[in-house]
Amino acid sequence: MRQFIDIINQMLKRFTPVQRILIVIVFIGMLSAIISLVMWANRPEYTVLYSDLEPSSASKIVSDLRSMKIKYKLEHNGRMISVPGKDVAELRLKFSEAGYVENTTAGYEVFDNAKIGMTSFMQQLNMRRALEGELVKTINQFPGIRNSRVHLVLPEGKLFEEDRKGSASVVLYLKKGMYLSSEQVRGIAALVSNGVKGIDPENVVVVDTEGNLLSESNSEETAVGTARNQWDLRKSIESKLQKKILRIVEGIVGNNNAVVEVSAELDFEQTERTIEAYDPDNVVVVSEERHSETSSGSDPTQSTSEDVITNFELNKTVEHFISSAGTINMLSIAVLVNGKVTTTTDNSGKDVSEYTPRSNDELAQIATLVKSAAGYSENRGDIVEVRNLQFDRSAIETDNEYFVKAEKREMMMGMITKLIIGIGVLMAFFLTKKLLESAGKTVRQVQSGGSIAAIQGISRIGLPEPGANDEIAEDMYMKNLSPEAQARLKAKDRMTEAVVSHAKEKPEDAAKLLRSWLTGDQ
Repeated sequence: MRQFIDIINQMLKRFTPVQRILIVIVFIGMLSAIISLVMWANRPEYTVLYSDLEPSSASKIVSDLRSMKIKYKLEHNGRMISVPGKDVAELRLKFSEAGYVENTTAGYEVFDNAKIGMTSFMQQLNMRRALEGELVKTINQFPGIRNSRVHLVLPEGKLFEEDRKGSASVVLYLKKGMYLSSEQVRGIAALVSNGVKGIDPENVVVVDTEGNLLSESNSEETAVGTARNQWDLRKSIESKLQKKILRIVEGIVGNNNAVVEVSAELDFEQTERTIEAYDPDNVVVVSEERHSETSSGSDPTQSTSEDVITNFELNKTVEHFISSAGTINMLSIAVLVNGKVTTTTDNSGKDVSEYTPRSNDELAQIATLVKSAAGYSENRGDIVEVRNLQFDRSAIETDNEYFVKAEKREMMMGMITKLIIGIGVLMAFFLTKKLLESAGKTVRQVQSGGSIAAIQGISRIGLPEPGANDEIAEDMYMKNLSPEAQARLKAKDRMTEAVVSHAKEKPEDAAKLLRSWLTGDQ
């Protein structure tokens, strides 16, 4: 490690101070970018564990998450808890087993641990609790309902007293943005009344968490219900006709090029008529009664009398007629269509839009199709109007241009970001390559031994280059060498000294050796 640090120091000494600062800044930037990318790639992706939690359940879950040292996030004022996605399934099973998020309302389970010797009051109280719990479980399954509470009032039956009717109150906790229709509220009231003996639907009160009364009494339904049903029927007829006509017209002029409005006048008067018709030409004998009497006197003559009573009845026809309510008195249909828009390219290469209104023949054909689809009746006084006007598309075009520009801007920013990252990676790669090449060259020069080139290279890296007449201290260079290089230089010096001393002691042998090298004689 010490040797590596020394090599780095020697490499940095080759550059000017400005270059050193630039290298350090680039290195720190590369290191920060790598750390940021690693942290961004390894960041946990949070997934919703539970939402719409009660504060008591949320506090228990958060306490367990802290004890398990699992990261979590609280959102929506503590009603929603998010955890890393890899732990969601296991945590849901764990908390479901612990009973933190399950519906703790007890139904008929209250009788599972029934005690012997319970009084009749306790049995009646448990029965009411069981009914309330079962109704709550059923109502909570309806879409749009987050939770509910049911309160039952069941009067006690007494001897020699007529059965009194009970009553019920239902509190609904609706999900955000959800509303119940009147039919759904009446369905809940019918569910409660049919699930509990002695409670009529009109005795069930349904309210929401803000105290708004959702159910209506019989008197209110009698006064208001008819008008509400009439309005719903009218809107339903108009909506169905509008969709049918719009589908036909858009098939001709194209999507978003037609507007259709329908107004229906309905007759809600209901007539009941009974007619009795008699046919005098058709007489029917209903019954006939004859009485005959014969009498005789002193003389031998006899007299006979006969009475005939005949009952006749005319042919009668009885007709009972009840007219249906909600028949259509008149239809008014307005159809607005856009003209034709063609796009051409001018000499400069720009797209030019040209508007062409629709002809009268086209409008007449559209009107004929609309009449056929709506069930047009001239005797009824129906009105069908088809007009051609140019639609104002300026707001839509402005929005489209904004989104196109925003999309291009986002794409360009993404490309620029990727380009900057690529340039940074290339610069870091080449800089690292140059540094490694310089380090390898320096190491090879240092390890090559005591050659003059290595010593000169070391002098260029570690020390200032001396002048021609300056004396160079040997100890200064020896200190800058690695232990291995110092050992090699010392070994080479000892070998050189040994060769020189041998040549001095035995010059003849040295001369023969040189002669054999020159002649190539082995």
